[in-house]
Amino acid sequence: MVEEQAPRIGYVGAGWTDRVQIPAFTLGGLTPQAIASGHIENAQRVAAAHNIPHVYNSWQELVHAPDVDIVSIVTPPDTHKEIAVAALQAGKHVICEKPMAMDVGEAEEMFAAAQAAPGQLAIIDHELRFHPLRMQMRQMIKDGMIGSVIRVEIQRLGPDRLDVERPFSWWADAARGGGMLNAVGSHLIDLARWLVGRIDGVAGQLQVGHYTRKDSDGVMREVSADDHADILVRFSHGIQGLIVASGMTPGGYGISTLVVGSEGAIKLDNQEQLWLQKGLLGAGANWEPVRSKYPVADLRALPPNNPFAVGSYYLAQTLAASLPMGETALPEAASFYDGLVVQRTLDAVRRSHKEKVWVGL
Repeated sequence: MVEEQAPRIGYVGAGWTDRVQIPAFTLGGLTPQAIASGHIENAQRVAAAHNIPHVYNSWQELVHAPDVDIVSIVTPPDTHKEIAVAALQAGKHVICEKPMAMDVGEAEEMFAAAQAAPGQLAIIDHELRFHPLRMQMRQMIKDGMIGSVIRVEIQRLGPDRLDVERPFSWWADAARGGGMLNAVGSHLIDLARWLVGRIDGVAGQLQVGHYTRKDSDGVMREVSADDHADILVRFSHGIQGLIVASGMTPGGYGISTLVVGSEGAIKLDNQEQLWLQKGLLGAGANWEPVRSKYPVADLRALPPNNPFAVGSYYLAQTLAASLPMGETALPEAASFYDGLVVQRTLDAVRRSHKEKVWVGL
């Protein structure tokens, strides 16, 4: 019996890949095969650290490499469309970082490229969909354990943008797709859709904390991308909610998710503990811890207390099991269509902030 070869992945980008994605994907069963970066020295450093055999001078070389099966695009959003379309046209599977693109027009072009390559995987890296506790939370909601959903609140709070000494980068540049709304809000919007369903409308407010930052050359630059995003959300069937993506909240980092129903509530706190409240709601109700139904994997090689690293590991496991069997339609993964829908929502939030109105979807 011939053993199936593990999918070989080529990485475009040397930041998040180095810290999280390469360790998680490798542990999950994908073979790190190649890397390219805008700065060749960064690609060489990461390749040496993770035993990646091939370093390319450009992403164009990487997407045409014959020994690369999957292209993982981990670059600023203003580059996503060009790389993703080229990789799909080169016959590669594609994992694209969020947000999908700079705007709906670009996202539609990417979606069209994915439709033209139906035998290839084309997904957005919303890895929280594969996080075991979030999968369990979703199933509990679908099983009716809290009755009909009434309200949803998802918040990612952290202090990362409060440091005035943090240097200017693409994160602070709206023209390159920076900002908390894009980087984190896209994840939370996708998570909200995945947990409870379609979003019908949004009202958004964006905020910049520090209006200038010094770049790597010491030049003071204007910050044009948001450091904090508040989004009021209206779902179908009368469900309402709140999404907060903040880099301006003092204290520790964390993501919390609360879903309130007609017969109870369920929450995943910022310590990654799942809780359930059944029956009587209100001041006298008790939260009971929910034990994970999934086996505990040894993830000590990954960054600690990072739900994105955990989700990346389980996403990689799914890909390693599915792709060698020719399975490219993964029901739980965020497809390029899902990415397009999230992009429409992001664009609507920006329009809402600018015009100070509710925007329907």
